[in-house]
Amino acid sequence: MIKLAAFDVDGTLRDRDYLPESTKAAVARLKESGVTVVLCTGRSEYEIAGLRRELGIDWAVTCNGSHIGYRGKTAFGTAFLKETVARWLQEAERAGHTLLLYSSDSMFTNREHCDYFRQAQQEIGFMEPILLRSGDDVPDIYQCIVFGREDEQHAYVGAEPGAYYLHRWRDWAFDINPGGMNKAVGLYRLMEHLGISSGEAAAFGDGLNDLEMLESVGTGIAMGNAGDELKGKARFVTKTLHEDGIAYAVDKWILTSVS
Repeated sequence: MIKLAAFDVDGTLRDRDYLPESTKAAVARLKESGVTVVLCTGRSEYEIAGLRRELGIDWAVTCNGSHIGYRGKTAFGTAFLKETVARWLQEAERAGHTLLLYSSDSMFTNREHCDYFRQAQQEIGFMEPILLRSGDDVPDIYQCIVFGREDEQHAYVGAEPGAYYLHRWRDWAFDINPGGMNKAVGLYRLMEHLGISSGEAAAFGDGLNDLEMLESVGTGIAMGNAGDELKGKARFVTKTLHEDGIAYAVDKWILTSVS
């Protein structure tokens, strides 16, 4: 019996500002059936607050698993050391890189203008970050996005990139999360808190940062618009986001196990 359903956001629940009505209705059916619905995303609480409220969802695993929020407030989190963030800001200043730093409820940047950021904003959507000024106090940071090439990431993660969780989503941009963190780890921590086993959970995703999450639950579902590698790890493959893939999978593989 499925008691929890976790959803990636971009490419799974929505495409930029497009959120299918069928997806809204499917999420409502899950909640009516007593299934706990969770957002599980690489974005921050700050960026998905509107979506969480629109869908009436309480729990969100954000920052690729590093932060877990309940109704927008921190429940659990694994932040970087302050010294690490300070070093990254110094390196970014030296190299001319733009960083995005995700706190529990805000998103910061070190540079006012960045073509890569504007390109990412146009392609997948980003809210406007808060500009850090010299000497500003930086709160706990759960994820860092570096707009830089693969041959430049060494300056941030050192000779042992395994000490961090890395997700490169463009040739010129990658996420850094604390070591040992990913969506599966964050979701497991939440499920342990709620008393739900992995066999009682389903998860939906479309990107490579969803791979561990789909493998870690009893019912891992890849979107039809996902890549072949993720589809190969999923238990089921549904239709694409634009073909009402969430509603199709919810009715076919989740609600049948609830009733």
